[in-house]
Formats: sequence, structure tokens, C-alpha cells
Amino acid sequence: MMKKGFLFIIQLIVLITICKIGYLCTDFFHLPIPGNVIGILLLFILLQTNVIKLEWVDFTASFFVKHLAFFFIPIAVSLMTLGALFFRYGWALALVLGISLIVGFIVSALTVQKLAQKGEVKQHGNVHHHL
Repeated sequence: MMKKGFLFIIQLIVLITICKIGYLCTDFFHLPIPGNVIGILLLFILLQTNVIKLEWVDFTASFFVKHLAFFFIPIAVSLMTLGALFFRYGWALALVLGISLIVGFIVSALTVQKLAQKGEVKQHGNVHHHL
């Protein structure tokens, strides 16, 4: 039990350090991206390049993923305090969400359609060259 607790703390220190480096990068380079996002990208790059081994962070990361829903409770509670705001501007929020959903669907569909057509042209082009 003590060994797992020590492992958790060490891995947590590694993850927090990477997150803090992300915040420092955002501040130093004046990036418009949140520091925690930079930290996640940095962690991804470090894992992909094997600078950090997965075993060095997997125990603590698995714990956080397993309990992820718990971290959304404060957000949900604070949204409940904004009920009057949702009643007043709910239609505008629904309109923006609906429009962005439709635009997302259209852009995704057009992208897939273009990529599919490009793939068909390549296939047909290669077939004709071999004849």
C-alpha cells in the first residue's frame, strides 16, 4: 500500500511538472493557448519520443481517468447557479449551439467527400497507367 502511494505521488509530481512547464511556455512565448493544453501536448510529445516512459505516469493517469466524472461536479454545480441566465439567454445559446453543430456536420461531410473523391481519382489514375 505504501509503495503504491509513493508511486502515485512521484508520478503526480511528474505530471504536475509537465503541466507547469506548459504554463511557463505560454507565459514566456505569450501564446494564446492555455498552459494546461500546452502541457498535454508536451506530455504527448515526450511519450511519443520515449523521453518519458508510459510506466512513469500510467498509474496516476489511470486513476485520474477513472475518476474523471468526479472533476466535473464543481462545474455542474456552478452552472446550476446560472439558471436565470440560461432562462433569459437560453434561446441564443441553443441557436449558437445548433448553428455550430450544423456547420460542423457540413464541414466534416464535405471534407470526407473530397477525400473520398481524391482517393477514387488516385485509384482510377493508377489503374489506367498500368493498362
